[in-house]
Amino acid sequence: MAIANYIKDQIKSNPVSYKIALDANALLRSFIGVLKIKRGALEHLKSTLSLINKSSYVMGEPVVVVIEPASVCNLRCEICETGSGVLGRKAEFMTYDNFKIIMDKIYYHTNTLMFYFMGESFLNKSAYDMIAYAKTKGIPFVTACTNGDAVDPQKLIDSGIDEIQFQIAGTTQQAHQTYRAGSNVEKVLSKLKETVEIRNRANAKTKIRCGFIVMKHNEHQIDEFKTLMQSIKVDGVDIVAPCFRTIEQAQRMLPISKEYWLYDSEALKQGILKPKTIPHNECAWLYYSITTQVNGDVVPCCRDATGKEIMGNLLQNDLKEIWNGPAYLNFRERVFHNQRSVGLCKLCSAFGVPVLK
Repeated sequence: MAIANYIKDQIKSNPVSYKIALDANALLRSFIGVLKIKRGALEHLKSTLSLINKSSYVMGEPVVVVIEPASVCNLRCEICETGSGVLGRKAEFMTYDNFKIIMDKIYYHTNTLMFYFMGESFLNKSAYDMIAYAKTKGIPFVTACTNGDAVDPQKLIDSGIDEIQFQIAGTTQQAHQTYRAGSNVEKVLSKLKETVEIRNRANAKTKIRCGFIVMKHNEHQIDEFKTLMQSIKVDGVDIVAPCFRTIEQAQRMLPISKEYWLYDSEALKQGILKPKTIPHNECAWLYYSITTQVNGDVVPCCRDATGKEIMGNLLQNDLKEIWNGPAYLNFRERVFHNQRSVGLCKLCSAFGVPVLK
């Protein structure tokens, strides 16, 4: 794993090798999708051709859609804009009717729905009905991430969701609450176990994963976490490297092991927070994905938590008006010609090309 990550970092560090690898990977994923007749495959291929040409106009429509059911959270996680109280947007829940309006505009080319963003999705009482509606529209893969506190395991499995990831920050209450302020780890683990049991009894296809947010205070618990997850029989374990917003946060909370660092260690010594690898006027995500905030506003990616770059609003506009509208074309031009000047990109180490599910 360490060798593979090193090779990836080296490829990313050179603009020419990165562009070649990105384009080749995109073409491969597009052709596999077409051959397997996956939803969104032709859109993926058209977007790939635009990516290769580095066009600000994207021929394909987005195959990955992020929808934010809530801009509200019950926890006070320090490095999260919502938890730390700096989100700067109205705390609200998306209504079921508004979700349907958005879904009806994007379902036909959407391969993956990421049902979460800056809030805790399952504080929204309509969350399970929203997921069920997305599945009735034929979305192949609906996934969500949760802190686990508000989840109703029975409703979650009944919704037909394809994948759920619980995330904890320690195997003991002391470690967990150091970051997950306001959460009880035993309650979360109980909800996780119940979800696995209900899924198994129903013989449902939902994949259940658990992520461990690794920081300095809990990295000694990684092996214990893996053993615990084996006993619960989850489908996958993820060690989640944290994304910090400030140099002070990184210096205080980064784990000792650099295996879980997203950041340049030499720059950190100089008091500078920047990713280990910085994109060179490239962003594949701008060709395949949109992020929709709770009020319908579309932003370029998950880095825009506070809504600085509004591309349009899916409750007011059709997707075609937004996807290749003036705001998106201008934003792509800015990224492709002077990415270092784009604020959203400063702490991003680049998202790859999405796989069609």
